[in-house]
Amino acid sequence: MKVDRIRWTLQRLRAMGPAEIVHRVREQALRSAWRGYGSGWRRFDVGDGALCALPAFARIEQQWPENLDQLTKQAAARTVAGDLMVFGRPCPAGEFSPGLWALDPVSGQPWSTPQTYCFDVNFRHAVGRGDVKFTLELNRLQCLHPVAALAIRDRDAKAARFCLDVLRSWMDGNPPFKGVNWFSGIELAMRLVTVALVVAAVQPVLAAPERRLLRSFVAAHGYWMARYPSLHSSANNHLVAEGLGLVVAGLLAPDLPDAPAWLRHGEDILADATSGQFHLDGWGAEQSPTYTAFTLEMLALGALLLADAGRPLPATALGCMRLAGAALHACVDEGGNAPRIGDDDEGRVLACPQDREPRYAASVLAALSGVLRAPELAPPDRDPHWRDVLFSSPATGRAATDQAHFPQGGITFIRCAIAGRRMTLGLDHGPLGFLAIAAHGHADALSLWLHLDGSPVIVDSGTYLYSGGGKVREFLRGAAAHNTLTIEDASQSLTAGAFNWRHKAVARLHEYRPGPEWLVRASHDGYMRRYGVLHERAVQAAPDGFVVADRLRGSAADRPAALRFHIHPDLGIQLDNDRAVVRSEAGVLLDIKAPAGTLMELESGSATQPPWHSDRFNSLRPGQALRIATTTSALAQAIETRFRIMQPRH
Repeated sequence: MKVDRIRWTLQRLRAMGPAEIVHRVREQALRSAWRGYGSGWRRFDVGDGALCALPAFARIEQQWPENLDQLTKQAAARTVAGDLMVFGRPCPAGEFSPGLWALDPVSGQPWSTPQTYCFDVNFRHAVGRGDVKFTLELNRLQCLHPVAALAIRDRDAKAARFCLDVLRSWMDGNPPFKGVNWFSGIELAMRLVTVALVVAAVQPVLAAPERRLLRSFVAAHGYWMARYPSLHSSANNHLVAEGLGLVVAGLLAPDLPDAPAWLRHGEDILADATSGQFHLDGWGAEQSPTYTAFTLEMLALGALLLADAGRPLPATALGCMRLAGAALHACVDEGGNAPRIGDDDEGRVLACPQDREPRYAASVLAALSGVLRAPELAPPDRDPHWRDVLFSSPATGRAATDQAHFPQGGITFIRCAIAGRRMTLGLDHGPLGFLAIAAHGHADALSLWLHLDGSPVIVDSGTYLYSGGGKVREFLRGAAAHNTLTIEDASQSLTAGAFNWRHKAVARLHEYRPGPEWLVRASHDGYMRRYGVLHERAVQAAPDGFVVADRLRGSAADRPAALRFHIHPDLGIQLDNDRAVVRSEAGVLLDIKAPAGTLMELESGSATQPPWHSDRFNSLRPGQALRIATTTSALAQAIETRFRIMQPRH
């Protein structure tokens, strides 16, 4: 365990520049100063005073569609009954006792005690524990969201009291800065969003002692977030969350001494994030549509809260949000599905457990459409969610129909009709991920994704788990889990722990030709240092589909190489020598012809052997991939894999 921690520290240091190292040293000193703190909530007892119901949540009181009403009531009833699920794993809450909040639902053991300093919790390398995400997710308290939303709408005092009792239990089990639930600013921020929702619900029944208690909650969370900001290589979605959390804290208790500073700082973070978290062309810098959606949901809520407070985000910031929304809209297919690219941990700002929201990106697009009054961002389809009411989301929108090219973000989407089907095809030719550690990127340079008629066909293998993922996490981040080329099954980029890399492939776009005879050509250098070659891929239009041409430029000893195309596990594959036919229950979708002189085989995973497929966090099942075996010498000349879209059966 100690060796793992030392290795992680060294790998993390390699990703830091001098300025970040100075910041981390200062941060450690600040952390050490509070290690002996033991005064609990008394230090943050700021007395009775203002505790504001944020005006945004009054929007919930309007009429709800019937299907949304039923879905939210069911979710609220499960929470009240203590029937909780975290990423599909049961987490019986019972009476919501204080001991619940440090519990690891996987092992049944606590991560910490109320005496453990938060920064001493070994959540990365603990033996005999599950992924810490399970515990952190529970402690965002988002199980209260449907209960509080209905309490606001129906003015239900009993439901409001329930929410207040759960918050009191949480405070009893989590004195300030002790235990697993205080080490990460994003967790504090998401909890503050929950508290803001609960405050709006409990206003009619809130007594002075309870108001005083919640003000201490806000004071401690605001103080700790402001003290340890996510900067430098950590300034990704975590920093945006902290900005939102500081805005919420400043608005909830505006008479606290630090509240004006929190509000100003949070406002600045959100305004800066509208450009910093997205490329100039709008594509999300984390190289993950779901993380883009998560960031946009935070920004949308922040924009709503600030506008209500008479402090609207600048027009330039709102324009950046609109551009990022347009980029996200470009990758959502006719069924409201975004391709699974990079990591996806199902992070939500406004939640309705146990709804896993497979079409989360579409729901956020609808919310953004409502906030920005931008009807062009509304998706063609989505699932109902109570965030629709808060953001005044429009009923429906349209699917993107044009080709969408993002030269800075490094991805191109081709949208067209072929053989009576609607095709959405994506090709990655961009950076591995965001900032120095590229925490949520995957080794997917030159990978492609294919959706037909609103359903995924050629897919990314998914995420599964983070710190608890082990060898599965390692595989799912690597090149062999993506629709690209490998040499000797080695990955183009090499991992260094669950969120870091020791070698990063750099991709470059060489040519993009739009129109009916479209073409995208790009390369990456991930194998240059080890094998002396660049991988180049060209994807171009064909009358009945598209052609993928791969080649290696450079000189090296002859070695085995392979192309992989991961097919969604719900689809069937019939292999016949150099051809593969992909079927759904409705009929044949796709015909794939391997390049001449290669060997195509079907790789079928199992519980213990890859390929694997993870369609949601903490879900893993056997995957399937078409593997086309070749050699580096054969790839000295371009080899072509042909994809023919098959007409639907009528």
